[in-house]
Amino acid sequence: MSFFDRLVRNVDLMPRLAQRLGIDWADRMDRSPYAAAEYRHALMRCAECPNDGACRAWVERAHQADAAPDYCRNKEMLQRLAKDTEKQG
Repeated sequence: MSFFDRLVRNVDLMPRLAQRLGIDWADRMDRSPYAAAEYRHALMRCAECPNDGACRAWVERAHQADAAPDYCRNKEMLQRLAKDTEKQG
């Protein structure tokens, strides 16, 4: 599968995972001019991940979570964003 095919396939996965952690990308983009670039980088890392099947299953099982799976290439960034969201809420 090409990189572009993986990107298209996973375009919904990373935002759904972030939502499980309480992160609202639309709200972040409204508040920060840098959020769109951060989002784009996260999508690119997600598309490069070999664990999309496991991640998709995790997203389907988890309705709310404290942390992304250990294999997630965006785990550190998502943890930081989740903490920022907690501070604002």
